[in-house]
Amino acid sequence: MERNEAPRISLRSLGSLFCDTWKLYKERWQVLVEIILLPVLVTILGYVLVGLGSPFSILGGVITLIGWILFIFSVLPVIFSIHNTAGVDASYRATIGWFWPFVWVVILELLAVLGGSIMLIIPGIWLACALSFTAYVFVIEHRRGIDALRQSKDYIKGYWWAVAGRVILLGLIFLAATVIIEIPVTVLAGNATRILVTMVMTLFFVPFSAIYSYTIFGNLRELKPDLAEVQTKKGTAFIKASAIVGIVVPVLLVLILVFLVWMGAVHDLGHADRYGPQPGYVMPLTPQQ
Repeated sequence: MERNEAPRISLRSLGSLFCDTWKLYKERWQVLVEIILLPVLVTILGYVLVGLGSPFSILGGVITLIGWILFIFSVLPVIFSIHNTAGVDASYRATIGWFWPFVWVVILELLAVLGGSIMLIIPGIWLACALSFTAYVFVIEHRRGIDALRQSKDYIKGYWWAVAGRVILLGLIFLAATVIIEIPVTVLAGNATRILVTMVMTLFFVPFSAIYSYTIFGNLRELKPDLAEVQTKKGTAFIKASAIVGIVVPVLLVLILVFLVWMGAVHDLGHADRYGPQPGYVMPLTPQQ
């Protein structure tokens, strides 16, 4: 998909990218940690309650869901704070009204990636990377709906492999850190300590990865300065088609499953009627009766 879009200028080197990310992280980490602290605490509390089992599992599931919702919303003030060097209160106040439009964008992105994955997996992988800056486009350029997804795709066009490689590298680094740290902690100190370590690592990982992605996005905007001014609906056909597949195919599968279950129930009922007691049949009494 990218063969005919070879970039003329490369993205920043990995060394420069990590250096810029770390520099900005040292300046903003405290504010970003405060922004995501509540969602992280709520989510971990939910996991703990679920782990305790009945009768706490249902409550834990509800609390975990609330934590996820809070975490989704926290993406907005995190990006706003990074881009505008704003504090916690200012970031939340500026983005509080964007929640539902952002939920719609997230749904569209998930459906598009799901639909692409249904279409032989590879299109889903391509879309997952191509749409990875949708939230940054939403907050920084105030794009809404399908336009936010298209803008992210256009920024990455010609740089797909470079962006994918940088994102995968960061993921591998934190995966290795998680394995190296969490496994010994779990073995030596138990599950409760592991949960605490997981929380600390999350509070480090989320702000760092947000700044890392913001730095890549900033680099892409520097390479394509005219794109921010583009107002067009072109280039959304594949995204829309993938989103339609992402919603239609699962719905069809559910309907087929319901139909098969219903047919099975009808068959079982007919089988029982055919071989069950005939009219006028009286079941003999047992000695206990």
